[in-house]
Amino acid sequence: MKLLIEGCSGSGKSTAIRRLMKYVQRPIWGLWSEKLPAGPELDAPVYLHSYREGIAYGPENRIGLCRQRQATAFPAVFETLGVRVLREIPEGSLVLLDEIGFMENEAPSFRAELQRLLDGPFDLVIAIRDKHTELLDQIRSHPQTQVVGAREANDEAFCCCVAAQLSGGEAAE
Repeated sequence: MKLLIEGCSGSGKSTAIRRLMKYVQRPIWGLWSEKLPAGPELDAPVYLHSYREGIAYGPENRIGLCRQRQATAFPAVFETLGVRVLREIPEGSLVLLDEIGFMENEAPSFRAELQRLLDGPFDLVIAIRDKHTELLDQIRSHPQTQVVGAREANDEAFCCCVAAQLSGGEAAE
């Protein structure tokens, strides 16, 4: 299964993923991003974390800064931390990516690893922004992906159905 949960900022993509994961009985691999509140300089830092490692807040995992709805991306973090984490994922694993947006655009090695996951024997649940970029459109158009809106993904019956499929253990092509 390769499920994309699509929506704008604040639409419930991350909430749907958290709800879904309450029901899944499998180890989770992948990455999640966290935007912290704006500091005194009005910049809100955005960090990248691995589901398998501890949470850290340093330059090695800061993927960007947001100021007044404008983002500055640090693609080198995707090319180091992001690539390392994605390469370590064993085939057949359940992979969560929360979320893929536009900060990844200038990270070619990260994008290549993401494509490897899309093409390979992995179960994926990916939160994606409702914007159009080359990367996001490429993910949406992948022949194995199913796109659902954040509202539908938050439906309890939908979550239970998807969780049952994901709990099977083997990657569902």
